[in-house]
Amino acid sequence: MRTRGLLAVLAATVVLGGTAVALASPPGSVGTGDAVINLAGGFSYTIIAQACSDSVTSTESGVTYPMPDDFDANIGFSAGSENWLLSNHELTQVRPGDFTGDAGKCSVQEQTPGDDDSNGDGSVSRLVLAKDGTTVLRRELITTGLHDLCAAGQTPWKTYLANEEFPFINDPDMLSGWVWEIDPATGAQKRLTGMGRFSHEQEAYASGSWYLTNDRGNFQYIYKFVPDRQRDLTTGRLYGLLFNRATNTGTWVGPLDPFHPEANMAALAGPPNASNSFQKAEGMIATASSAARGGNSVYFSESGAGADPGRIWTLTDLSQDVVQGHVVVEGDWARLGRPDNLRFTDAGDLFLMEDHSGGDFTNHPEAGGMNQIWLLPRGQEGSDNMILFATLPNAFEPTGPWFSNDNRLLYLSVQADPPFHSRVIAITRDGGNFNQPYDH
Repeated sequence: MRTRGLLAVLAATVVLGGTAVALASPPGSVGTGDAVINLAGGFSYTIIAQACSDSVTSTESGVTYPMPDDFDANIGFSAGSENWLLSNHELTQVRPGDFTGDAGKCSVQEQTPGDDDSNGDGSVSRLVLAKDGTTVLRRELITTGLHDLCAAGQTPWKTYLANEEFPFINDPDMLSGWVWEIDPATGAQKRLTGMGRFSHEQEAYASGSWYLTNDRGNFQYIYKFVPDRQRDLTTGRLYGLLFNRATNTGTWVGPLDPFHPEANMAALAGPPNASNSFQKAEGMIATASSAARGGNSVYFSESGAGADPGRIWTLTDLSQDVVQGHVVVEGDWARLGRPDNLRFTDAGDLFLMEDHSGGDFTNHPEAGGMNQIWLLPRGQEGSDNMILFATLPNAFEPTGPWFSNDNRLLYLSVQADPPFHSRVIAITRDGGNFNQPYDH
């Protein structure tokens, strides 16, 4: 989830709401830097965190720092009279041979003595919010020393799962490339070795197991982790999905070596390619019903590469011998390209976030020149049924969507490259909440 792009002005007309009210082109001063996001009519936003200009206090040392840049995942927790919003920071420690694009960004090099992480620049911050969900009482940094944190997950027992993307190339001790379980109250971190070491994007819980995407940027397998004990994710069995794209069916292969799952899976099932796996798998979520009841399906983004704009898949029959796959939305550049983050409302409406690169906009001008957020109404499939919800100027990238418990707020990170900095915003719907219907 990294923003690279060019600017262009995109205008569109969509229809939204149970009364089929037509929406004007997304408002805002597109391309000037004044607007963080350009929302459809009837929606507005409040900035609740700004990288580099806000101050954040470490709960580990008590030291106050500038807020780290590159907000990504957001997950909310209820905490008595307060609400907490935890956010990943997608930052790498700049090392020879590794990603250098974070050089000069606001980051925190504070480390915890004696831990077993990579001592990287990835961190987890906590916004302590009043009950209204937008008034910020405190900004705290609760976990440091992780690496390139991307999307996140929430366990049924209300802990935070932080995912490390793109392990360090020079990392002989294998200290990067893991999922970490974070206690939202204390910031204590636990490495979930059983979930495997690879380029983690996101995981989803369904059918008593965890399903994980690998975002190295090429064709890679989807993984399944079956914990030895349901509330202990440190050990268990890891499997890879060998998927037949001719029949849209797959079978689980393994168990795999969690320290070398990619190599182990390639040895057992063959190298991942266009016939047996997925190209740049990104966000993965369960439906609201699956997440709450341990249901039997997940949705995920295949972002694609090159001339392939990507698509949204669902996998069903996850606990059966044969997994079924189905394309929910096929990308076509003009209406969906490079899908990344996904989030369902409790009512079943699906929000889809784009993550384009500058090369996409050069080679595919029909993509509109900026990242977009689409909404697929409940019970619908296909790009023709999507509704344009927002556009983002300055090649900003929308990440980390999360709804408040009362469904009045949509929290969203807006990633930016210099000279801009990332923000976390709270979006509201005038006179309503996000569970109300969306119609063409």
